[in-house]
Amino acid sequence: MQKEERQKYILGQICQANRVCVTTLSRELDVSDDTVRRDLTELDKKGLLTKVHGGAVPNSGISIRYVDRLNADMREKQQMAAKVIPLLSKNDVVLLDGGTSNLEVALQIPQDFPLTVFTNSFPIANALMDCPHVDLNFIGGKVLPDSQVTVGLPVFKSLQEIRPDWTIIGISDIHPIEGLTCPDREEAMIKRAMMERGEKNIVLAGSCKLNKARTYKVAGLSDLDYLITSDDKVDYIKQNWPAFSYQVL
Repeated sequence: MQKEERQKYILGQICQANRVCVTTLSRELDVSDDTVRRDLTELDKKGLLTKVHGGAVPNSGISIRYVDRLNADMREKQQMAAKVIPLLSKNDVVLLDGGTSNLEVALQIPQDFPLTVFTNSFPIANALMDCPHVDLNFIGGKVLPDSQVTVGLPVFKSLQEIRPDWTIIGISDIHPIEGLTCPDREEAMIKRAMMERGEKNIVLAGSCKLNKARTYKVAGLSDLDYLITSDDKVDYIKQNWPAFSYQVL
């Protein structure tokens, strides 16, 4: 079987199963494990999948640039954000990570609802700037222009000084085995530190992010308290994903 045929087969299998294994593929294709690994590496470089330990998972293909994602899937983002607000209580401390879904959460916070919000996201800070009952705290550091957030040691040190009631994390993709992932190593480290500080952790994941993964792991599903998705995916996740203690809304 030629390389192009092998790679077409691999992509077909990954679409069906949401994950492929090197040893299984080598047996099915009648080639060596090393040949399969080279195919996976090449497909990963092309952005057609994400290579992980022992195999590969789908790549969502969602742009990493904030401005490209800002106006996409707005109805779904609004629907998910509306599920977050009832979880919050007055005077809670919220650590609100970057991302366009999280921006929608910020926009839906009622004007008369008292909260303390910490964020490393420029758009979210701007959205909350004029909320009279929000005690807004911006966490400064190195700027990632594509994501419009701050990262680095100053952010990490600031996180050690707070213990929020809620951490609402933004992620690029989420997979039932690989967990929460993102494409930037520094950003993944900051997101992980945020989740370690939160009393309860929430992630919003639209349908286009499910069953996919990026290069850098943020956390596992077991680190979540709430996984919030679109209405039409709630039953699917409950029936098909690992049954950890998190709630699916």
